[in-house]
Amino acid sequence: MSQSLMITLKQQDPTCRIDVYAPEYALPVLERMPQVDGRIVNPFAHGAFALRTRYLEGRRLAKNRYDSVFVLPNSLKSALIALFAGIRDRRGFKGESRYFILNNMRSNKQDFPRMVERYVALAFDKNKVRTAAELPAFSYPRLNLCTPSVQLLARLGITDTKRPLLALGCGANYGPSKLWPVEYFAKVCNYWISAGGSVLGLGTAKDLDTVNAIQQNVTAENQPFFHAIAGKTNLTEALDLVGLCQGAVCNDSGLMHTVAAAQIPQICIFGSTSTDYTPPLSDKAVCLESDEPCHPCFRRTCRYGTYNCLKQITPDQVILKLKELTKIK
Repeated sequence: MSQSLMITLKQQDPTCRIDVYAPEYALPVLERMPQVDGRIVNPFAHGAFALRTRYLEGRRLAKNRYDSVFVLPNSLKSALIALFAGIRDRRGFKGESRYFILNNMRSNKQDFPRMVERYVALAFDKNKVRTAAELPAFSYPRLNLCTPSVQLLARLGITDTKRPLLALGCGANYGPSKLWPVEYFAKVCNYWISAGGSVLGLGTAKDLDTVNAIQQNVTAENQPFFHAIAGKTNLTEALDLVGLCQGAVCNDSGLMHTVAAAQIPQICIFGSTSTDYTPPLSDKAVCLESDEPCHPCFRRTCRYGTYNCLKQITPDQVILKLKELTKIK
């Protein structure tokens, strides 16, 4: 979602240089963003404070003589590096009480409900653009795609790309309250494969158990057309494979946003979370969201143990939307 901010900055000043400081795993995706001029590895593990090391890291970055820094995470730790780097204009939202560390700080998150709006707002004078309604129109993320190599397809066992492909984003690091039931995913897969398609079970190694469970729930005659490839690709390989797909079904997850940036039609499942905050940024996405009285609770696990917010979104609803969005019937 930060790409929308970068697009805006380049529109304001096409000559500006944008370096992105990010974890190493994110660098391949940044290579697909034409607005990014430089990529710098953030070496800190999640949760590590390491004050002295952060100070030294800031002094190292100071040599680049940046004019502005946009601190997108909410943590105090991330803002400290910007301070130690001596960057004159340090922008961000308040987060973990970052007074005096950020000197160009917004404290009105409630006026920018969607995360992408908060990011883009940082490109503007906070006294002139005070709410989401005052934001100028901005562009959604669009990642550059490449055609997957024959070698990659062969390694993954994807030998027939003439069959329409469906991407599954069945994982979510957030927790069980974002995970649509595996038997529901399997029913959608059976429909898609029976209609002449194939399925790609994407994700990281953490998602492999979920992908395998879905495959086990697919009928025996359809299993040859289900490719369980979670953990077998890197981020850009997964992105390029998504580009081959005619459709996708995703939980509210990072992969959902990747599919949106690839402009692939998709059905997005929202359980405990809300489309008011982090919807897919694409006009080719349809979101299905619970109307349970407790929704949205934003909990990682269901307080009642029922997960009704997910279960009430049925496979038939998803199949109906897929028929409307894609060519496969």
